[in-house]
Amino acid sequence: METPEIFPFPFTPYKIQQDFMKELYKCIENGNMGIFESPTGTGKSLSVICGALKWLLDHEQLQKDELNSKITDLDNKIKMIEGTSNDWFSCQTEQMEFNLTKKELQSKLDVITKYEKKIQQYKEKIKKKNTKGKKTYTKLKSNPSDTHIDDNASIDTENDDIDKDLLLLDVLSDSENSAEEDEEVEQANFHTKIYFCSRTHSQLSQFVKELKRSPYSENVAVVTLASRQNYCINKSIKKLKHINLINEQCLQLQKKKITRKEEKHIKKLKVTNSCPFLSGNQESLMAELLSEIHDIEEIVQKGEELNTCPYYTVRKSIQDGQLILVPYNSILHKNTRISSGINLKGNVLIIDEAHNLLEAIERMYSASITGRNILHAYNQLSQYQKKYQNLFNAKNVLHLNQLSFCLKKFLTVFGATTKSLPTDNTSGDLTSKLYTIQEFERTTDIDTLNIFDLISFVKKSKLINKLRGFIEQYGNDIKIHENNKTKTGITQFLKSISNVNKEENVESTEVVQNEEETSSPLTLILSFLECLENNCADGRIIVIPGPTIGKGILKFLLLNPAAHFHDVVTEARAVILAGGTMEPISEFTEQLFLAAGVESERILTFSCDHVIPPENIISNILLSGPTGVEFEFNFKNRQNTKLLDELGRMLVNFCNIIPAGIVIFLPSYDYENIVYEHLYKSGVITKIRLKKQIFREPKSTSQVNDVLEQYSRCIHCPQSPQNGSLLFSVIGGKLSEGLNFSDDLGRCIIVVGMPYPNIKSTELQEKIKYLNENVKSDAGQNFYENSCMKAVNQCIGRAVRHINDYSSVILVDKRYRNKMKALPRWIQRSLTVSQSFGNTISIVAKFFAAKKKKT
Repeated sequence: METPEIFPFPFTPYKIQQDFMKELYKCIENGNMGIFESPTGTGKSLSVICGALKWLLDHEQLQKDELNSKITDLDNKIKMIEGTSNDWFSCQTEQMEFNLTKKELQSKLDVITKYEKKIQQYKEKIKKKNTKGKKTYTKLKSNPSDTHIDDNASIDTENDDIDKDLLLLDVLSDSENSAEEDEEVEQANFHTKIYFCSRTHSQLSQFVKELKRSPYSENVAVVTLASRQNYCINKSIKKLKHINLINEQCLQLQKKKITRKEEKHIKKLKVTNSCPFLSGNQESLMAELLSEIHDIEEIVQKGEELNTCPYYTVRKSIQDGQLILVPYNSILHKNTRISSGINLKGNVLIIDEAHNLLEAIERMYSASITGRNILHAYNQLSQYQKKYQNLFNAKNVLHLNQLSFCLKKFLTVFGATTKSLPTDNTSGDLTSKLYTIQEFERTTDIDTLNIFDLISFVKKSKLINKLRGFIEQYGNDIKIHENNKTKTGITQFLKSISNVNKEENVESTEVVQNEEETSSPLTLILSFLECLENNCADGRIIVIPGPTIGKGILKFLLLNPAAHFHDVVTEARAVILAGGTMEPISEFTEQLFLAAGVESERILTFSCDHVIPPENIISNILLSGPTGVEFEFNFKNRQNTKLLDELGRMLVNFCNIIPAGIVIFLPSYDYENIVYEHLYKSGVITKIRLKKQIFREPKSTSQVNDVLEQYSRCIHCPQSPQNGSLLFSVIGGKLSEGLNFSDDLGRCIIVVGMPYPNIKSTELQEKIKYLNENVKSDAGQNFYENSCMKAVNQCIGRAVRHINDYSSVILVDKRYRNKMKALPRWIQRSLTVSQSFGNTISIVAKFFAAKKKKT
C-alpha cells in the first residue's frame, strides 16, 4: 500500500504529527522495526492512534478487495475452461485446482464477513439497549450472597483421607490436546491486530481517553487487558488486595469439587467455593466491550451491572478485538503472553513509554529467592511426598526427588541444611559471590539434572496448585517426624517465619505473613529455575548471604534482554518503540534489535522536535550559587554543609521570582531527606514558606494523589503572601515519569545533581563488563553515563505539555556542561551555561516578567 498524504485527525495536525503518522504507516506496511521519538506534549498518542489505525483499516480493506478480486479472476478462468474444447481430462484437472483455490479464498473471505456481521450485531444490540434505556437481558443471573455455597458443587464425603484432586496429573496426558489448542489459536487469529502496550494501567487509561477523541472511536473494536486485581468484581476476593492472593483464590474458586475439610476452610475465609460471576452473561458484556471503547473502570462497572466477570470476558474478547491494549508484563513476558492468549504472529506491536524497555525486560526475567523461600518450599514438598509416597508413579517420584535435591543444594550456598531454621545465624566467613549459570550448577551439583525436564514436570503436573491445595487442607495436621515431641510441620515453620517478620517494620509484616501462608514458595523457586534455562553468557547468579539463613538471597541477573525479545521480533509483523525521549537510540538498535537478530536495514528511526515555540522555554546550567560556591553534588560532597547552604540560598532566590509551581528533583530519597532536614534546621524552609507552600514526594504510592492534589490547590488558590507551591521530588521516583506538571503546576523544573548509579555495585560492574565484551569496547561506560542522563531527561519532560505552555529548566551541577549533547534537542536549542548566579537569575526574571505582561 502507498503511504497516504492525509490522515483523519480530530483537528488540523502539526507538521511533525503528519510526518510521524506517515513514517509510522510506512514502517508498519514494510514490516520494519521502528524507534519513534516525539517529545511529550507534541500529541504523540494521537499520532500513534491515527497513523496505526489508518494502516489497520486500509490493510483490512485491501485484504477484502484482494480476496474478492482473486475469487472473481478464478470464476472467470473456470468459465473460460468450460467454454473451451480442449482435452476433457486436462480441463477437469485444471478446473478442480481452480475450485480448490477458490474454496480456500472464499473460506478466508467468509471468516472476515462473519466477523464483520458479528460486530455489527453487537453494535445494533447495544444501540437498541441504549434507546430503550435499562435493558432486560434474556439470560438472567442471580446474585448469591458471598457466603453462599454453590449447590452444583459436589462434596466428596468418601475420600477425605485421600483427595484425588491433590494427586499429581499424569504429565503425558497434559500434552494430548496441545495440537487442538494450537489449531484453535490459529483459527482465532484470522485478522491482523495491533497490540499497544504501556507501563501502567493509568497510562493505558490516558490512551483510551485519546482514543475516544480520535476519528476511529466508532470504527475499531478495542479490548483493554488488565489483571484480576483490576477486573475482579467478587468482593470476597477483591478484599484480599494482594495480587498473588487474588489470583490464587480466583483459581481455587473454579474448582468444581470440594471435600468437607475444604468446605470448612472456605467457610472460615467467608468466600464462596465457586465464583457467582464466572458463568454470567459474557456474551452481553462482550457486546458492550467490542461495540464501544471503554477504560478499565467502565468495563468493571459494566461487569457489575451484568453480574459477569470482566477479567475472563476481556480475555475471551481478544480474538475479536482489533486494537488490544495491554500492560508491559502481559506482552513482554513470554509465559504471561501465552497464558493471556496473546498471539503476536503476523500482528503489530506498539510499545509506548519505551525509554526504559531494556531495563523493564531485565527486571521481568530476573528472579530472586531467599533462604526462607527455599526452606519453606522444601518443608511443604517433604510433607506432600510423605503423605502420598505410595500413590505416585515412578516418574513423579523421580522428579519430586530431583526437586528436593535442588532445594537442598541451593541451601548449601548459605552454609545451611534442610534442618536449618530461617532464624539461624549464617557463618561469619560467607561473602557475596558471582557465578555464571554453568559455574553455579557445578558448585551446587545440580549440573547432573535436566533442568528443562524438571521445569516441564512442575508445570504440566500442576505441582504448585496441588501443593497449595495440600497445604490448605492438611497444613495444621501433618508432622514430618512423628516421634519428635518438638512441634514441627508447616504450622511451626510459619511461626518461625512470623518471628522473623516481627523484626521487620509493622507495615509490611501483615502482607508478608498472608502471602507466605497462602501463596506457594514453589512459584518463586520455579521462576528461579526458569532463569537457569538462559544461555550461560546471558546472565549471572549472585549469592548474597544475610545475617540469618532466611535472609540470604539467591539472585539471577539478566544481562542480555535481547535474548527474550527475539521471539517478539520474529513473530510480529512490525514492532514500534515510541517515547518522548528515546536517546540514546543506539542502545535500542545495538542492545535490542540487532542483538535479537533483526537485520539493520529493517530498523527505522524517527525523531521530531517539540511543538512549542523557542520563546516558551528557557534552560540553564547553573555552575555556582549566589555566593560563588561551585555546585557539584557528587557522593563526596553529600554532607557538605557549605554546598547545602548555597543550595538553600539559591532556592530562596528562585522562589522570589518564579510564579506558581516549582518542582525540584534530587538524586535519591536519602539525599532528599538530607537536603530537607538541613534546610529545615538552617531556617531556609521557613523563608521559602513565605512565598511557596512546601510539599515532599511520599514514599508510599497510595499517598501520591493526595500530595499532588494539595500541591495543585495551593497553586491555583494560594493563601497570601504565598504565590504557589514547591515540591521536593526524586529522580526516578514516583513523580519523575508519567505525570504532567503542565501550565502553572510546573513553571520551573530544577534538577539538582546527577543521579549516577553506584559504580561499586556488583550487578552494575557485571553489566558494564558484559556490554564491553559483547556489544562494543566502550558500550559499558556509555551505558553508565546514559543511565544517569535518561533519568534526568524524564524529569525535564514533566514540564512543557502543550503548544501554549511555557516553563524553565535549571540544571544545578557544573558537570552538566559536559553532558549538553545528551539532553533533549528541544532543550539544547535554548540551553545556556551561566558563569555566575546573577546571570541566571536575571535570565529567569526577564523570562517570567515577559510572560506576565502577555497575560
